[in-house]
Amino acid sequence: MEASRRIRRSDRAVFRELTEDEGGVLLHLDSGAYHGLNAMGTLIWGLIGDGTELRELVEEVRTRLSDPPAGLEADVTAFIEDLSERDLLSLD
Repeated sequence: MEASRRIRRSDRAVFRELTEDEGGVLLHLDSGAYHGLNAMGTLIWGLIGDGTELRELVEEVRTRLSDPPAGLEADVTAFIEDLSERDLLSLD
């Protein structure tokens, strides 16, 4: 995936954060499917906001972690691609 791809939340997805450090849940309004997010997924969802480029998202996640893993970019990209396949995100 190109680093300049713009990521946006789907208007058909609703997010609810669980208790602190417990992650969150996404609901796809059309399918009724729930998707659990761990704490990292919840962080990424929050950073996407109204839209961001993949490279900006990866760098922001990196700044939030005390010891970011070497494969951070690949992990974030895989997460974004997974949510996109489930129609929870759109990629421009």
